[in-house]
Amino acid sequence: MTVDLHAPAQPPRHVLVVEDSPEVRRSMERLLGRLGYSTRSAEDGIAGLEALAQKVPDAVLCDLRMPRLDGIAFLGRVRERWPDLPVIVMSGEGRFEDAVAALKLGAWDYVEKPILELAVLEHALSRAMEKAALLAENRRYRKSLEEANRQLATSLRMLSDDQTAGRMLQFSMLPRNHQRFGDYEVSRQLVPSAVLSGDFIDVFSIDAAHWGFYLADVAGHGVSSALVTMLLRTFVQLHVADHARTGSRLIFSPAGMLERLNGELARAGLDRHLTIFFGVVDSVTDELRFANAGHFPGPMLFDGVKTVVLDGPGLPVGVMPNAQYEDHEIHLPRPLVLSVFSDGLLELLPHASLERKEAFLRLLFGRASVTVESVCKELKLDPPPSLADDIAILIIKRGETHA
Repeated sequence: MTVDLHAPAQPPRHVLVVEDSPEVRRSMERLLGRLGYSTRSAEDGIAGLEALAQKVPDAVLCDLRMPRLDGIAFLGRVRERWPDLPVIVMSGEGRFEDAVAALKLGAWDYVEKPILELAVLEHALSRAMEKAALLAENRRYRKSLEEANRQLATSLRMLSDDQTAGRMLQFSMLPRNHQRFGDYEVSRQLVPSAVLSGDFIDVFSIDAAHWGFYLADVAGHGVSSALVTMLLRTFVQLHVADHARTGSRLIFSPAGMLERLNGELARAGLDRHLTIFFGVVDSVTDELRFANAGHFPGPMLFDGVKTVVLDGPGLPVGVMPNAQYEDHEIHLPRPLVLSVFSDGLLELLPHASLERKEAFLRLLFGRASVTVESVCKELKLDPPPSLADDIAILIIKRGETHA
């Protein structure tokens, strides 16, 4: 292959910053410059719309609280004229209602101010750029179908657009696979069903000594279920940021987080509930604190000798306004294999009874050599078959592993 050394370099991606504070605008421009982006800025929503009319950037960073035209109104105008332009909203107040309103209007992500880590901004922007590229590719593909058979493509679009958009949304939010936190390795897999549903996995760092994870299953199907997974992820990120900013300890209590989430879902009026297993690991003491909101089957912990199921069930989140949950604590052994998975796995198994299915899963996950890849291979999930429900798998391992 011949490389043209004289070919022009690709211009840097361009970001418009819409922010009423001059200090914050300058700070954001410096951060974006360090990440290799070119920037323009506008002092409020009106000026931001004028800047967009002159030149459409690759992405927009927009404050929510601004004079003349605030971030919510600005976002609505942008969606009307530039529906595929990535807009990431920023707020220094961290209100769940703001996140709900912005995401319902089409915001692509939500970040807290001040931005304490450059990686947070870089991750949000890179994910937005990747999603925009996927959307552009999806549009090109849809256009070719319309040219081949316009009537058929129109019918298919009515059936598939919501599913495609929702699935892209879910997969764009998944954490990186095979992450390490000290001597813990975390891997995950989400095998989608034929009809868009609401399984979701997240893994996140809290501070130098702590990290957290959860596996959730939103009831129902369709884009509304996918929206709840986005709100769940935003809710957790807000409280991680709140700990960094104010020292709040709520993120360290899975039960407290579930109770707060339960109240937020009730106030948001989304008419959805979810089951979730939520855990926080102290990598110094090797303690796991967890709470369970109706998640079944229970996670399985293998210590190299035996497999136990982590009990501690509770009500699903969003069913009762004043539901209470309980924190449980265990010491994590070495070696360790902790496997969390959704009930879609049960539906896949051919065994006649629940007892036989659980016995099979104890054998499947009760091995030091187990990986998400080996589970998918053994259950013939790669390539994914047509499933009635999502299958989500999260495996946490610690120490040397041998077959």
